[in-house]
Amino acid sequence: MPTGSRKKFKTKSRILANKIYFSFSSEGYGHSSRVLALAKQCSDTSTLLMGSYGYALERLQSFGYPCVEVTQEVKFVGDAGQFDVGKTILTNPSSALGLNNLIQEEATIIKQHNISLVIADGRIAPVLAAERLTIPCLVVTNQSAFYPFFERNSTLVKLFGRSFEWVMKLWLSSAEEILIPDFPPPYTICLPNLSHHYQVKKRTRFVGPLVAWQAADVEAIEKSNPDSPLVVVSLGGHEYRRPLFDAVLALAAQMPQVQFIVISNFSATILPPNLALKAFVKDAAPYFKAADVVITQAGHSTAMELLTLGKPAVIVPDAQQIEQENNALRMQELGVCKVVSYQELVDNNKALKEALEMVLNGPCYSSKSAEFSQLAKEQHGADYTYKHIAEFARRLSAY
Repeated sequence: MPTGSRKKFKTKSRILANKIYFSFSSEGYGHSSRVLALAKQCSDTSTLLMGSYGYALERLQSFGYPCVEVTQEVKFVGDAGQFDVGKTILTNPSSALGLNNLIQEEATIIKQHNISLVIADGRIAPVLAAERLTIPCLVVTNQSAFYPFFERNSTLVKLFGRSFEWVMKLWLSSAEEILIPDFPPPYTICLPNLSHHYQVKKRTRFVGPLVAWQAADVEAIEKSNPDSPLVVVSLGGHEYRRPLFDAVLALAAQMPQVQFIVISNFSATILPPNLALKAFVKDAAPYFKAADVVITQAGHSTAMELLTLGKPAVIVPDAQQIEQENNALRMQELGVCKVVSYQELVDNNKALKEALEMVLNGPCYSSKSAEFSQLAKEQHGADYTYKHIAEFARRLSAY
């Protein structure tokens, strides 16, 4: 066709806005921490929407992010230091109708807010809703293998576990990518909890720890006694962790030369003079940075914060919580912590004290933790991940 006869096509006057929707669980501290880490990388909060419930929703609202409330998908149940898989499964609605209602709720949010990309952390419904609406979705998770979670439990739980495993596979296969917020192999803490299935591995990208700060930017709290070692204990609010709280009170009485700060919702009538009890704090990082050793569970995001700060730990994973037990053993294998099980806590009243003394007096734990801190600095996971997400959204909404 001659040049003069060519049709002139009008260029679009605008590109579709890239609005990113984060839908995340409020079960545990980690999901909201990872979302907060990513949100802080965004200069225009009007392009973000946060969907959660309970504590996580309040946390993101307190930072001024636009939020919507979504229905809780699962409630964890446990007792006396032990996470109960069976009660958790049987307590939560698992019918197709229940899941479909959750998917419909998420689909409505996606349509009403003109979402162009969904990021799901700890939730299934937004992933399936995005697939229904042909909206791209990325999953952030530190666990992509699920059936081992049920193997040490009853026949009934195994039966439900197989069904749950099927749902999890559907969840992961519906996502464009699976972002693992951890160090790359062979330094990955959550490595035992990751699937080796090809369909999962080919979607997997290791993005580094997703924490809301860099270690150098965290200002440590001031120690009440700079000459004494400081141990920070982070327990969260689950009632079944009460045995660990009681063990820490006894430990503080046995070690008067050590200062303890306990971050927890638990209360006690009498506290040792070297122990300060704090209600749940908005940000534990300044406490962790001031600590010589941290005592805590093996929640994945807490592990990432400790290693980003280069802090050694004594880890007491929730009993029968396979993911936490795997994380704890992996951290011990990598030389950054000493693990004490709840069974040891009950059977041996010296176990916690011996572990703490070993980490306090063993320079190898501090030096190994410092190596991870340097690796986290080089990776800057939050910056890398947000740039990847933003590019993904632009690419898929450009035409």
